[in-house]
Amino acid sequence: MKKTYRSGEIILEEGTSGSEAYVITSGKVHVFRSKNGKRFTLAVLGANQIFGEMSMIDERPRSASAAALEDTEVSVINHEAFEELSKSDPTILNIFLKSVFERLRHMDQTVLDAAVGISEEGYTADKVLISGLTPEAEAALGGASMEIRKFPFKVGRKTEGGVHGGFFSNNDLYLEDKKPFNISRNHFSIQAKMPGMFIVDRGSALGSIVNDSRVGGASGMSEIVLQPGENILIVGDPESPYKFKITI
Repeated sequence: MKKTYRSGEIILEEGTSGSEAYVITSGKVHVFRSKNGKRFTLAVLGANQIFGEMSMIDERPRSASAAALEDTEVSVINHEAFEELSKSDPTILNIFLKSVFERLRHMDQTVLDAAVGISEEGYTADKVLISGLTPEAEAALGGASMEIRKFPFKVGRKTEGGVHGGFFSNNDLYLEDKKPFNISRNHFSIQAKMPGMFIVDRGSALGSIVNDSRVGGASGMSEIVLQPGENILIVGDPESPYKFKITI
C-alpha cells in the first residue's frame, strides 16, 4: 500500500505503537528523537531507504519519530506483506537487511561517541555539494556536481553485486576499483551531527585524506569535521584516482 505525505507532515511518532515498516519511493524523510521540546536528528533518508522496521519486528513502541521533509511517497509494509514481498521481490529483503546492518554499525558508533563525549544532536547544513576533481571521480558522479540530500551519505566500492552490492555492501555512491583495492566495500560516510558535517570512516583498510589529514585506516581517527566552504577529499591513499571537493 502506498501513502503520500506533505512536507512537514508527521509519518510516525516516537512512543506510539505500530507494526508497519515504510520504504521511501520518492521524497525525503527526517528521522528524529525529541527531548525537552528539541528535535535530535538520527537520519535524513531518501528513496529506497526503509524506516520503522524495528517495530515491525518486535512490535514494541516506536523508538523515534519520522516526518516528511518534502512531499514524500512511501510503501507501507506489514508482517504479511513483508513475508510475501521477500519471496516475490528479493530486493525488499536486501534493503531491509542493509538497513539493519547499518543501524547496528550506527549504534556502535553512537556508543563510542558517547564514551568520548561527542553529542548526537542533529545538524543540518543549508546545502552540501560533492564534485569530482579527477576524471574517475567525475564519472562516478555522472560528470557533474551532486547535491547530497540525505544523511548519512555512504560511499564504497562497487562489487560483483553491481550497484546494489549484495547484502554486505550498503552505499549511496559506488566507486569502481580493481585489485589491489584502494576503496573498501563500505568506505566512508558523510554525516550531519553537532557541531557540523563529518567524514566518518566505516572500517576501511586505507582510510581517506580530508584537507591533508588522514581519517580511518591506520590513522587511529574514526571521523573528521568538514570546514565551512570547500573541502578536499581523497578516498584511499594519496595516489587514489578518486579525489572530490565537498562544499558546505
